[in-house]
Amino acid sequence: MTPLNDSFIDLDLIGEVSATNFQVERLSYYSEMVWDSRKFRSASGKPPMDWVVTRTRLASLDSRNNKRVHTALEALQKRIMFRYVPGLYERVIYKELFPSGLTILDLEKVNSLSHVAAREEVRSLVNNLRLL
Repeated sequence: MTPLNDSFIDLDLIGEVSATNFQVERLSYYSEMVWDSRKFRSASGKPPMDWVVTRTRLASLDSRNNKRVHTALEALQKRIMFRYVPGLYERVIYKELFPSGLTILDLEKVNSLSHVAAREEVRSLVNNLRLL
């Protein structure tokens, strides 16, 4: 699983994006390393690797940058075969629970609609990982 902050700086980890048309021009060293690992795994008769990429710390307000990063990741997932799954928004509750080692799923009682949304967001991410 590769988490990315919602920025072209982090996206550069996977592929170089053109500054003019925001299309992926070439793969990065990291993507090539994952590709080589996949080839090695396949050659040794093991099942294919499930590479998941997700955006984290998403802003709640939509922006051109968010749309461009999303579009670039959608194009990249087809090109280098990873699963692009919805990630987590920037939420205060995550920061408040972190020092205690808790997650939103550990709370027995949710106090607001924001907490309900955060819980559903985490559940969605876990379901999209297809761990079972």
